[in-house]
Amino acid sequence: MRATRPFLIVTSLLFALSGCTTAASLSAKPQGEANLSVAAKQPIVTQGGMVSEKQSEKIVARVAGADTPREEQKIDRLVDEVRRSLSAPLTTGNKVRILVDGPATFNAINAAIARARHHVHVETYIFSDDELGRKFASLLIKKRHEGVVVRVIYDAIGSIETSARFFDELKQAGVEVIEFQPLNPLKTWFWQMHNRDHRKIIVIDGVVAFTGGMNISNAYSSGSSTKPGPESGLEEGWRDTHAQIEGPAVEQFQKLFLNTWTTLGAKLPEISAEIEKGETSNTFYPTLTAQGDNLVSAVESSGFKQQDEAIYQTYIAAIQSCSKRIWITQAYLLPPKELRTALMAAVKRGVDVRIIVPGFTDSKLVLHASHREYDRLLANGIRLFETKGALLHAKTALIDDSVTIIGSANLDYRSFLHNNEVTAVVVSAATAQQMEVIFRRDLEQSKEITVQSWRSRSLWRRAQEVVSGVLKFWL
Repeated sequence: MRATRPFLIVTSLLFALSGCTTAASLSAKPQGEANLSVAAKQPIVTQGGMVSEKQSEKIVARVAGADTPREEQKIDRLVDEVRRSLSAPLTTGNKVRILVDGPATFNAINAAIARARHHVHVETYIFSDDELGRKFASLLIKKRHEGVVVRVIYDAIGSIETSARFFDELKQAGVEVIEFQPLNPLKTWFWQMHNRDHRKIIVIDGVVAFTGGMNISNAYSSGSSTKPGPESGLEEGWRDTHAQIEGPAVEQFQKLFLNTWTTLGAKLPEISAEIEKGETSNTFYPTLTAQGDNLVSAVESSGFKQQDEAIYQTYIAAIQSCSKRIWITQAYLLPPKELRTALMAAVKRGVDVRIIVPGFTDSKLVLHASHREYDRLLANGIRLFETKGALLHAKTALIDDSVTIIGSANLDYRSFLHNNEVTAVVVSAATAQQMEVIFRRDLEQSKEITVQSWRSRSLWRRAQEVVSGVLKFWL
């Protein structure tokens, strides 16, 4: 959701020109294939700790459903290269529930929060003062009144349309609230206008986590197949994907939230009190037992940290190492050159590359810039499909039959270089099968773009693409 995009673009350009950063220095960050097979692999971690590479191969083969030695070899190569790019280990024993669209997602989130006994941690780009946002805020306040500690991080730009009074009411009810990168530079010691917290993380009691593409907004009050009510102010439903995760990987999402929380200068009194008593804290990190059979890693990137490109390199590694298919669902498709090259190379080696893109969006500027890339992608065998019945906001990928990516990161410069993002990387044949069903269903609601039809677009549309493309680094 990019309602505040024009404001962000203008301010980012002003600060870039004033010397805060330069496009040249940032665009040179991703280097890609030359780095693969050089970095050390992140380990696979079980409840008993790290396992050997021989044990890792057996675990991967089992959860990925390898039937033959040849298939096992292909899966090993794919997962090995992905592990070199992850920012955290793959953990065993996780249950992953794929949540499609807002109603299902918020029903699951609300049910989990209702069961909270110690804490609820919320990190979101947009927290809107609308019907869905107020209902969510009321639930948080209710839990706080029950004695549950509630912490919220929201992004200043993403939530720019939400009044200060809305957050003040949360604070007055005892909810701890922090604004990420306030518009006033005097309110933070590391102010960078272009660095936004685009992550979507909710952790309840340290035992269940939610992540994906959904903000806290009325946009998600209706599913993609449902016509929104007049109170939403929307003409179409929104199509998005989230994931509910239970098991050892929840600790990684908890760490990401708490790292951001403390980086912003906030205190964690529970831990401080236990340290004073000489106790070891499991307040936020309870013992997590196996809940399922998925390998999961919480992959992060931060626009504040230079050379922090784990999500980007994970995509590159997966694309360069797969052997069967790359099925991407992407709200904002502005791939850097190296990512485009990797996708084109995959087609040449016989990989089925399909990308579902929005037919319309909440940011015409971004859509026009994306369109400038289509001709090159189509000409090189990448199949593009435009959604027609709903506004697409999902950010997912299905790689071969075993690797799934679900998160907040778009395939554009802003997500890869400027934003704080988080993505769940899942190794599991069962989850991949779920994603295949969802992707095929989305295909049925989309129309394929052909090279011939695309090249017949008007000169006016081409002009819009050129103008928007100039700003793609900041979109």
